[in-house]
Amino acid sequence: MNRGLRRLVGSGKPAIVYAPLRHTLSSGGKRLRALLVLLGCNAVGGTDANALSAAVAVECLHNFTLIHDDVMDRSPVRRGRPTVHAKWNDAVAVLAGDQLMSLGYQVLLGAGRNGKNGLGVERILTVYTHAYRDVCEGQGFDLEFEGRRAVTMREYRKMIDLKTARVIAAAAEIGALAGGGKPAEVRSLRAYGRRLGLAFQIRDDELDVTGNQEEFGKKIGGDIARGKKTYLLVKAMEKARGKDAALLRKVAAGRGARLVAQARSVYERTGAIDAARREIAKLTRGAKSALRTLPASPGKAILMDIADRLADRTA
Repeated sequence: MNRGLRRLVGSGKPAIVYAPLRHTLSSGGKRLRALLVLLGCNAVGGTDANALSAAVAVECLHNFTLIHDDVMDRSPVRRGRPTVHAKWNDAVAVLAGDQLMSLGYQVLLGAGRNGKNGLGVERILTVYTHAYRDVCEGQGFDLEFEGRRAVTMREYRKMIDLKTARVIAAAAEIGALAGGGKPAEVRSLRAYGRRLGLAFQIRDDELDVTGNQEEFGKKIGGDIARGKKTYLLVKAMEKARGKDAALLRKVAAGRGARLVAQARSVYERTGAIDAARREIAKLTRGAKSALRTLPASPGKAILMDIADRLADRTA
């Protein structure tokens, strides 16, 4: 899979476009979404060869979101390395992200032709395009929420569903389609991915407060400093009173740069951190439950294990 990504951008020109892509794609990361494509394919009886191109395309989509997200969040570091906009500039980051999406579509056109049982490219392209649309809408809500003083838990859940869960669900679904999965199997893998994605984002929110900066790869407290409406902030604002509520209102208004430690204390007192962990555990159980209808396979076993590992991840 990494070889496929290197081939995609390795000799591309102009350098102002492709050097940032090589920088991004060589920085590692979990490759979770690409792995879900391969495992979803395996879980319905397909092989890696059926889904490899699709896995590369999904990784392109994911990294496109990271490049643009870092511009919007003004994040200087990603995976312990300078972000594209920090190393080059905003214009380069926007162009590089756009090009990565075009490359994703280019490689995906070949993925359908390689699908098991002669599966056409149209269904895979439809899922991919819907995920692309959804993540942009989710990022839009995330950005809009930064300018609001309060967000409901329902609004927050819709945002992370669009921003994070839909792409992870699409990865598992595309894998099932590439492997020639039956409709019920495709639905099971999509449900697994969606619940996994929700748990993943809430864990990300929690790690921004409780994580180790060296392991997490980003500055701890960055969400608090920017006033991002995370699970912890939304839940704590539901529970806090008096001085704690006043402090959270400052955080929500984008004035939390010097209040990271105090906000964490409020999250602990209101039970927001514990609530996040309970929600992650519930969603993880739901993700694993969605796989019960699938026959036993190495892919299914690994998918079950991944759900548990992501719930406890530190990066």
